[in-house]
Amino acid sequence: MRPKTEGKWSMAKLELIHIKNEMLGANALANLIGVFFLNQILLGAEGPLPREIWQNPIATWIDRIFIPFAFGFVAITTLVYEGPIRAYLNNLYKQVKSSPDLTLKARRRVLNEPFFAIALDSSMWLLATLIYPTLHWAFESGGQMVERTILLNLSTALVTVTCAFFFLEHVSQKRLAPLFFPEGGLSKVPRTIRIRIRTRLLALLFACNVIPLTSLMLIVHRMSSNSPGDSEMSSAVFTIAVVFIAIGSFLTMLVSRNLSRPFNEILSTLSKVRNGIFDSKVRVTSNDEIGYTGDVVNEMSVGLRERDMIRDMFGRYVAREVRDEILSGRIPLDGEKKDVTVLFCDLRDFTPLAEAYNPKFLVKVMNRYFEEMTEAVQVHGGLVLQFLGDEIYAVFGAPISVPDHPSRALRAALDMNRRLDVLNRSRADGENWPGLKHGIGIHTGEVLAANIGSPDRLSYLLVGGTVNLASRLQSLTKELDTRVIVSLATRSRLKQDEINTVAFSELPPQKLKGIQGPVQLFAVAG
Repeated sequence: MRPKTEGKWSMAKLELIHIKNEMLGANALANLIGVFFLNQILLGAEGPLPREIWQNPIATWIDRIFIPFAFGFVAITTLVYEGPIRAYLNNLYKQVKSSPDLTLKARRRVLNEPFFAIALDSSMWLLATLIYPTLHWAFESGGQMVERTILLNLSTALVTVTCAFFFLEHVSQKRLAPLFFPEGGLSKVPRTIRIRIRTRLLALLFACNVIPLTSLMLIVHRMSSNSPGDSEMSSAVFTIAVVFIAIGSFLTMLVSRNLSRPFNEILSTLSKVRNGIFDSKVRVTSNDEIGYTGDVVNEMSVGLRERDMIRDMFGRYVAREVRDEILSGRIPLDGEKKDVTVLFCDLRDFTPLAEAYNPKFLVKVMNRYFEEMTEAVQVHGGLVLQFLGDEIYAVFGAPISVPDHPSRALRAALDMNRRLDVLNRSRADGENWPGLKHGIGIHTGEVLAANIGSPDRLSYLLVGGTVNLASRLQSLTKELDTRVIVSLATRSRLKQDEINTVAFSELPPQKLKGIQGPVQLFAVAG
């Protein structure tokens, strides 16, 4: 349906016309089958109803008016109903994107059209069931003629509607659904009628059991009426037909229940899986396709549970924001330039601590310290990229961009100082807790952010002069005996009320290793 060359244009146009009228054609075919059933079965030479019904002058007169009206009304009403469907197909052919409103309306009508069509067919045949007998009664054609005319129209309506149900569903699933729902999601369309398994089985029961056996009973009944001696055979056939209809109905309900129960269990499990609950299992009770589907769903649940555990563990080794960005594929492997604020924090005099304390106790101290500092960074929207020995490497504004990353970094640094003071005062409930000191360097600028490493092991890292300068500022805090140093680039991006509320002390311009020219810096009290 995408005409790209002149030679293919007519083919695509014919395909468009065919698809647009396929539902209408399927419904017409169902009605033709109903007419064939009427002529060859009900009104045939050995049919249960006399051909005089069809040849009756009253019926002939009604047919000339009603049949064109009925078929014309069904066709016109169907075309009006299919308006959004046809408009959507025209846009698809022209490669024009349909509006959300048109798309929703077209999809809804595609799903509901089988029911709309059979309701339309039923209304016409029921109307015939009212009109034909009423006129026969009015013109005194006899009670038998009225009764047989009612039977004629109801039987034909049943055949037509049953055939229309399966024909239209077939066309909808095979031809229209792939065009209107290329990504699936049919169950999410609001205000649609769902064709459930039980509905299909009941329709199949009527098509393969009720209708043929009822027709057989009518034929035998007519034969016994013409030959009174065959009344015993008629009674036997009638009894057998009723028994088979009853058995068929019972078996249909039984099969429907046997199919619905495992499917409902599968749907319930899949619904829990969609909500992140992987503990539920499908109870598998058969070795057919349904049982195989249940086994696959259970295996999928186990796999997803393991993947969720790995994902959670992965989030313990890298920041969850980075984890989610990596797993979603939103981090470009070849890198992207980002405007960020980088923060480095380093414990002071850690080497003497390592020599003075028991290693296990020291690990406990570091874990407690890193827990508090990491929480301070995360509370203010930052991301801890790495723990480099006793150093914390964090970023604000990556991988998820935020406009106020300099302010967030400064607030995080002040919070880290506050938490360190509280940690030192607490002394871990009376333990011989060492007095910890740290220095923090903050700088704002452009970096290259990317997954860097080998194909087997990647790390989300920042590369560029901004990172180097922030690291240098952190080292400078020890020389200048201050806890927090920020660059002019960071301070100039702060709001005026933040500058007024934080005590900044301008430092002499510093010449830093690897940095060209002196750098203007500010010490932060707090």
